[in-house]
Amino acid sequence: MTQGSRPAQFELQCSLEELYNGATKKMKVKRSSSTLSRDAEAVLEIKVKPGWKAGTKVTFPGEGDEIGSSGKAQDVVFVVREKRHSVFTREGSNLLHHRQIPLVDALTGFKVDVKMLDSSERILRVNVRDMVSPNYTKVVKGEGMPSKSAAEKGDLIITFDIIYPKALSEDQKEKLKTILPR
Repeated sequence: MTQGSRPAQFELQCSLEELYNGATKKMKVKRSSSTLSRDAEAVLEIKVKPGWKAGTKVTFPGEGDEIGSSGKAQDVVFVVREKRHSVFTREGSNLLHHRQIPLVDALTGFKVDVKMLDSSERILRVNVRDMVSPNYTKVVKGEGMPSKSAAEKGDLIITFDIIYPKALSEDQKEKLKTILPR
C-alpha cells in the first residue's frame, strides 16, 4: 500500500459459478490526478481464481486517485463478495443443497439430480438408498468448491425436508398399519 493513504476499496460481486470455475472480470475506475499524467479512467483486469472465498482482496498499487500533488496515487483494492445462489449455499469449501422430497421417497429411496456449477453444466445424479429422517444429510465427497490446491475439492452436502401427504383415506391408513412396523 502506498504510504500515508488509505486504499480506495470496492466490492467485486462474483457468482458462485465464477468462484467455482474462475473468471476474468474487468472493472472501470475513475481517478483524479493533479501532477500525474495518466488517463482519468482505467480498466483493471481481475483474474478470479477457482475456489476464492468472499473477503478475498485484490490490490492494484497506485491505480487510485493522486494523493494531493505528491505524484503518488492511492492503491485500489477489490474485495470479493459472493452473490446469492438459487441452488447452493457455500460453507467454506463445501456446497450445501436443500431438497424437498415426498414421504414415500424418504421411506423407499430415490435419486436426486443436481445441476452442478461446472462450466459444462454437468448433472450429478445422487442415489439415496437410506431411509431419510428429518435430520438426515447425504454427503457426496469431492463435489464441493475447489480449494486453493485445485486438486482438492470440498463436499456436496444435501439436506432434505420430508413432505407428508395432506390426507390419507381410511383404506390407505389401514394398509400402512399392516406394512409399517410399530
